Amino acid sequence: MVGWFFQHEVVAQSTQEQLKAMRSSVIEKIDGRDFYIHTIKRGQTLYMISKAYGVEVKDIILENPGVKEGIRADQKLRILVPGQKAAPGPKVIPGKDKRISDKDGKTEPSQIPPKTDSVPVVELPCGIDTTTKKPIYNVALMLPLFLSSIDQIDAANPDPKIFDNSKSFQFLPYYEGFRMALDSLEKQGVKLKLFVYDVDKDTAKTKQLLKKPEMKSMDMIFGLLYHSNFQIVASFARKNRISLINPISEKSELCTGNPYVFKAQPSKKEQLDQLASYMAGAFRDGQVLIVRNGQYGDRDIFDRLKKSCQERNLTVQVVEGQAAAILRFSKDQPNYVVAISDNQAYTLDLLRGMYKLRNDYNLTLIGLPLWSAMEGLENEYLVALKTHMMARSFIDYENPGVKRFVSHYQELYKTDPELLAFQGFDQAFYFLTALNSYGTNISRCIGGLKMNSMQTRFDFVQTKGNGFENRSWMIYKYENYKLLMVN
Repeated sequence: MVGWFFQHEVVAQSTQEQLKAMRSSVIEKIDGRDFYIHTIKRGQTLYMISKAYGVEVKDIILENPGVKEGIRADQKLRILVPGQKAAPGPKVIPGKDKRISDKDGKTEPSQIPPKTDSVPVVELPCGIDTTTKKPIYNVALMLPLFLSSIDQIDAANPDPKIFDNSKSFQFLPYYEGFRMALDSLEKQGVKLKLFVYDVDKDTAKTKQLLKKPEMKSMDMIFGLLYHSNFQIVASFARKNRISLINPISEKSELCTGNPYVFKAQPSKKEQLDQLASYMAGAFRDGQVLIVRNGQYGDRDIFDRLKKSCQERNLTVQVVEGQAAAILRFSKDQPNYVVAISDNQAYTLDLLRGMYKLRNDYNLTLIGLPLWSAMEGLENEYLVALKTHMMARSFIDYENPGVKRFVSHYQELYKTDPELLAFQGFDQAFYFLTALNSYGTNISRCIGGLKMNSMQTRFDFVQTKGNGFENRSWMIYKYENYKLLMVN
C-alpha cells in the first residue's frame, strides 16, 4: 500500500446556514391556520425539512399524509407555523364501529389509520444511524482487464505496437486512480477490503463470478463493464441489496427499475435544465437566441431548451438558422447565441460568421451538446466569442490539488494520468466516503454529500423505483485563452 495522502475538500456549510436557506418565505392561511408552503428540492429529506422549520417529522406527515409513501422533488408540503395547534383527528366513540356518517346518512370508513400505522417511523439523520455501519467494508472492482492476453507482451523487450494496442491496458488508469483514492482514505482511518475482478465480454464468466461465496458479502460494487455484463451484475446487486456504481456509461436506462444502481456520468437529457438554470442567473441582461439547426437529429431539442428558459423567466427566441439569428442581433444589449450542432463543418461555418460580427455586436456563443469533444475549432474564434461549452468533466491543471495528483501519479506510474485515472480517483473517493459515513444504505443520504472533486461534480437524483443519476454538467468558457469554470 502506497503511503500517500491526497486531501479532498468536503464542502460544508454551518447547520444554521443550511437551515436558513431551506426555509420557504411563502405562508398561506388554510382553515384558519398559518402554513409554510415548502417546495421540496432534490436531496432533501423529511428530517432535514423538519429541522429547517423547527417541527417534528410526525407533524409534517400529519398535515401531508401522502409523504408516508415517499417524497419527490418539486412536491409541495404544508408545514404548520410553530406555535399553533395541530389538526384534530376525527372523533371515535369507544366500542362503536370506526365509521363516520355524511349528511345523507351514508357511512364511510374512518380516516383514522390502523394502529400499526399511527406512529410513523422516523429515520435518523444521515451519519447518525449506525445500523448499517460496519468496522470494515468489502468493495468489489470489476474491470475488463483481459488478463488472459497479457502473455503476448514480452516485459523484457516489449513491442510498442502490441503494448499500445493491448486491451489489458485500456482501463488500467481507472484502477490506478482508484488505488490512489484507497490509499488516501486508509490514511484517514477508513477500513476497506478491495476485491478486483477481471470481467471481459464473456457473460458466462460474469455469471460464474457472481457465484463466488464472497460476492454476497460485498458492500459496494464498482462495475466498469460491457452493457450485457452490467445488466447481469445489476440484477445480482438488486437481489442482494448491494450498491452498484456504473463509472462511465451515459445510458439512463441502466437505472430503470433498480434502486441500487448509481450512474456517475450525467446523460444528455440533463444538459438543457442545467444550461437554462445557469443562463437564468448569468444572462438576464440580454436576449437569448437559440439557433435551430435543421441538420441536427433531435428536432425537438430547440423547443425543449426554449421551454426550460421560459420556465425561468428568461427572454428567449428560437430562430431558423444563422442568417435569421444575425437579423435579430441587438446593438443595445448583449446577444447570447445558443448553437446546437454535432457537425464540425456546420460549427466552423457558424463560428466564422459570428466572428466577423464580433466588433459590431456584443456576442456570447454557447455550443451544445458536446463541442468540447469536437476537434479543429479555432481558438481565436472561441475566445473572441466568449464561447461557453458543457462537458461531463473538466480538469483545471492550475488547481493545486490537481497538480499534486498529477505529480504523485507520475511518480508512481511513470506516465501522465489520463481522464480515466481522474475518474477512478474521484469516484472511489466520493462513493467510499459515502459508504464510510452513512453505512451500506447510502441511498438515503447520497443527495447531501457534496465534495470538491478534480474533474467532475456529483449531484445524484432518483426517480421513484429507479436508481440514482448524476445530473451535474460542467459549464466553462474561453477567456484570455484560458478555460474557466463558470457554474
